[in-house]
Amino acid sequence: MTTLPDTRDALTLSKPLQSVGPGGYYVSSSYANLVLHTLGGGDEITDCFKRHGITLDLLENPTAKIEFEALHEAVFELIERLHIKDAGLSIGTKIHVSSHGTIGMAVISATTVGQAIKDAAKYYKTAINFCDLKVYHEEDSVILEIVETYDKPELRAIVAEAMMLTLQNALEFVSGKKLTCSKVIFGYPPPDYAADYNDYFSGEIEFSGTQHKMILPKHVLDMRCITADEHIHRLAEEQLQQKMQEIRDNNLTVQHVLYLMRRTPAEMPTLDDLAQIFNVSSRTMIRHFQAEGTNYRELRDRIHAELATDALRNTENSVESIALELGYQDTASFRRAFKRWCGKSPSQYRSEARQ
Repeated sequence: MTTLPDTRDALTLSKPLQSVGPGGYYVSSSYANLVLHTLGGGDEITDCFKRHGITLDLLENPTAKIEFEALHEAVFELIERLHIKDAGLSIGTKIHVSSHGTIGMAVISATTVGQAIKDAAKYYKTAINFCDLKVYHEEDSVILEIVETYDKPELRAIVAEAMMLTLQNALEFVSGKKLTCSKVIFGYPPPDYAADYNDYFSGEIEFSGTQHKMILPKHVLDMRCITADEHIHRLAEEQLQQKMQEIRDNNLTVQHVLYLMRRTPAEMPTLDDLAQIFNVSSRTMIRHFQAEGTNYRELRDRIHAELATDALRNTENSVESIALELGYQDTASFRRAFKRWCGKSPSQYRSEARQ
């Protein structure tokens, strides 16, 4: 049976880990182009995109990256002006797997549906970085979970609809079968047009879940892809591995790691979590830290010390509450760690800082 990596440990964090490169969130020009034409194209749509900095030159450049912020502002302006209620569903249903570039070719040429899913989860960051795709097992099911890595609540439905339909369309295309056995759960209450979802999704639909996820029976993983091509798949993987290396070279910096740690101090990503985010091994992360004269523990302590001293200077929070906010299960451990960082107790530090 085709197996997939079990990434449940990485999902125990209550806040999604951010995957933000130096240039912020982006989508490829092909995705932005699809959105433009899905919304109708034409002068009015094109002018709106242009006002938000998304020009035709950018859209026609196959290597260009479009800022996610600019795209979402343009889309929301058009949704309000044109009274579009189901933009995510409309966009998602029109995105064909072949439009995803090299990653689309890897999925299409995979031998089994399991391999197609594995490739999508492994290489999706070559196309987008505004959400994460997690794949893991639960009993006799395989779960595909969309994790938001942006702070835009108004986008939840649009992104979840489009991403779930993109996944469904890709898997149905390569398998040649409708996923009537699927169950899709959305992490928000039913929208006004909830009844329309049945026209787009092949399986069961639920709302008000804790995450956005597609649940499939494990036997789906062994379904043969009717579009399989071993030669094309090998070429696509070589290109994707090169792209992933370029992304790692640009993103794997101590500053980026500190940014990720600072966002979730109470549930700070472990070394293994960071390795998964950057799609490298834990050993590679260790070597990278060593090359920059540091290690995981020093970086973790640096963030904890920074946040703790700031809270002691600028808030009235008790030492106990500060310890909990930083993820310490007992105050004694926090006090010992603080003394190791600063050479004095938290109470002594607060007193001296305020004098």
